[in-house]
Amino acid sequence: MLSPTLRALGNIGFIEAAKKGDITFVLFHILGPSIASLDEIVDTAAYLGDAKYFMVKNFINNTYFFEWDEATHAAYFKRIPGAVAITVPKLVEMAAEQVDLASVPFATFIANKKQSGAPASYSFVLRGYVRHWLETIWAEYDRVSLTDILEAKESPRPPIGRPRPIIKIAET
Repeated sequence: MLSPTLRALGNIGFIEAAKKGDITFVLFHILGPSIASLDEIVDTAAYLGDAKYFMVKNFINNTYFFEWDEATHAAYFKRIPGAVAITVPKLVEMAAEQVDLASVPFATFIANKKQSGAPASYSFVLRGYVRHWLETIWAEYDRVSLTDILEAKESPRPPIGRPRPIIKIAET
């Protein structure tokens, strides 16, 4: 559950720092298609403050997050003002398995590279499925302007302490 992590972040002052604007707090809450998973939304809301909250519908199988039942769907996904839903579509099972077996990031699999960086011989078709899936996810990030949210912004306060001296290691 996410609540113990958020409680710990509150205890160490992280959430308070976000409320003051010292840091940008963005929460990606990965949800499964069960009532228990959706119930976490209520628990999570109590900790958010001004955080940017993304509810990520993670389609690991052919479920629908209760979209067929508008009352249930609205009770969870419209509960937190400003929350944004992101959809991670289901990746074809065989493609997911092959990426897992290769033990490489999705982009490395698409590029047909092994962990070492050497050329691999992954299936062209499975790489195509992964490429399309990843492009769909990037499009979701663009839709919600994720890069705009994550861009560094100028801190409202001066830095604490003094800057570290720069040590020259070698001449270039």
